[in-house]
Amino acid sequence: MQPAARTDPVTGAALSNAQVTALIRDSEALEVSAGLELLDITLAVLADLSDFFAGGTLSRSGYATLHGTATLAVAQELDWGTAILRPYMTLSDGTVTARFNLGAYLTSSPTTEAGSDPITHDITGYDILHWLNTPVGEAYVVAAGTRYLAAAEQILQTQGITRYLIDQSQADKTLAAPRVWVLDQNTTWLNIINDLLAGVSYQGLWSDWDGALRATPYLLPTARASEWLYDTAQATSMLAPARSITRDFFDAPNRWVFYWSQDPAGAAPVDGAGVYTYVNQSNGPTSVAARRRVITAAPQQLDVVDQDSLVALAQSKIDADLRLSTTIDVPVAPNPLHWHFDRVTAADPGVGPLAEVLVTKWTLPLDGSDMAQAWSVL
Repeated sequence: MQPAARTDPVTGAALSNAQVTALIRDSEALEVSAGLELLDITLAVLADLSDFFAGGTLSRSGYATLHGTATLAVAQELDWGTAILRPYMTLSDGTVTARFNLGAYLTSSPTTEAGSDPITHDITGYDILHWLNTPVGEAYVVAAGTRYLAAAEQILQTQGITRYLIDQSQADKTLAAPRVWVLDQNTTWLNIINDLLAGVSYQGLWSDWDGALRATPYLLPTARASEWLYDTAQATSMLAPARSITRDFFDAPNRWVFYWSQDPAGAAPVDGAGVYTYVNQSNGPTSVAARRRVITAAPQQLDVVDQDSLVALAQSKIDADLRLSTTIDVPVAPNPLHWHFDRVTAADPGVGPLAEVLVTKWTLPLDGSDMAQAWSVL
C-alpha cells in the first residue's frame, strides 16, 4: 500500500499514519473530490487539468502485464499520442484533508462526446509501464559477466525513463552466460527487463502511485506484515454486506519441480543444485494430506543466476498457484492507499477469524462510491 503519512494540502501540516488511517476508516462524513495532472515522462507536472476533469475509474490487477488502467473524462483537447495523466483523490472530514496520487497513465485516442457542453473526451489510460511494452524489433543480447540489475537499468535509461527506484541488494549478481532474446512479438523491453529481474528473484517491474517504476526483490506474502485491517465492527467497518467467496481446487497442484536453464559450473542439475522440488504436504485444502494424492504441476525451466535465486523465483510461482484456490470479491468503502499486491487482514465471520489475504485486484471510482476488491486467501 501507499505510505499513509503525508502532508495536509490545505494547512501544510504533517499527517501521521494514524491520522490518515482514521480519516479513511473512521470518519462519519467524508468529502471526496478528484483532480487530474498532465505530466511528461520525467513525471514533471505540466498542467493541472482538474477544472476540465469530469471523473473516472481506476483499476489495478497485480497479475496482469500492465497492472493499471484508467477510464477518464476530460473536457480538454490534449496531445493523445504523448499525454501522460495522473489522477488524484482528495479526502476531507472538515478538519483533516489528505491527497492521494493514483498512478500515471498513457492515453489512447479518445471517444469524443461532441454533443456535450463542454465537449468531453472519454479516455482509456494505460499503466505507464506501457512505455516499455513495445517490441524491440530485433534480437537482443546481454553479454556474460553483465550485472543483471545494471542491464535492466540501462534499458530504462535508453528508453527515456528517468524516474525509477531499483533495490540494489542483488546488484553484484552477474550473468554466467550470454542471454539472448530472439526476434519475435514477445520480445518487448518490458519482458526483457522482467526476465532480468526474475534472474535475481525480483518481482516484475511495477509503477507506483506517483508513476515511478520500481524493481524490488520478491518476498512471500506470508512473510510480509499486514498493511490494513478490515473488520465488521460498527465503528470501523468499511466492508459492504455483499461478499462472494469462490473456491477452485480442481487440478490445483501440490507438487512443483523447477530447474535452471544452465548451471554456471557446467554440472548436470540435481535436486538442491539446479533443481528445486516443493511439496505442499499439509497447508490448506489443496495439500497432499487434504487431497490424499500428489498432483504435480508441469516442470518449469527458469533462467536464474544461482540456486538461491532459483528457489526464490520458484516460490513466487508456487505462491501464485496457491493464491488461485480461494478468492473473495468484496465491495469496500473507498481506500485510496491501496496499490500493488497489498497484504491485509480480514476479521470477517463470513470469511473466517483474522483471515490473511492478498489484494490481487481492485477498482476505485473517483466519485467516492465503493471500490471493488478481489482477495486471495493466504
